[in-house]
Amino acid sequence: TGPTGPTGPAGMSACPSSGELVVNGGMEEFTGTVPTGWTSSTPTLISQATAQGRVHTGLSAVSLENGATLTQTITPINPECFYEFSFFAKGEGSQVGFVATVYFLTPGGDVLGAMITAREQDVPDSNRNFSYYRALTSAAPNDATGVRIDFTVTAQGGQSLDLDNVSFGSQ
Repeated sequence: TGPTGPTGPAGMSACPSSGELVVNGGMEEFTGTVPTGWTSSTPTLISQATAQGRVHTGLSAVSLENGATLTQTITPINPECFYEFSFFAKGEGSQVGFVATVYFLTPGGDVLGAMITAREQDVPDSNRNFSYYRALTSAAPNDATGVRIDFTVTAQGGQSLDLDNVSFGSQ
């Protein structure tokens, strides 16, 4: 083999690290029953959880009952980038499930970027044991102006989902 040729400069990433984009992902601050920075069409089905064993980190989590929806819209984002979406969740009872979705917002409508689904009985419900959920999105469309994160819960008999430490960002 011959000598190694010159090495070029280090490449630049087209998608620089965004840092954390979720506001109040730790669910520490609430406005009424809904975490500050989040919205819901079902605020009566949402509450702050502070009891021992119902919080992953910090002093509180959010509790979502059957039919609850929790949403955060983030703008702007970097188009054509991949994003990491993660959170910790546990059931308060065994009959709890959820769908967590990431939609990219574009002038032509919403584009699904990632989805995490856990059926009833598949969400851990042991006291103090949260599960970690993580997804990498598809590349954001080149005309994406933002992203919407949605959580929707199904739960039977007064049971609920405890949600904490929601994170979203490009790496």
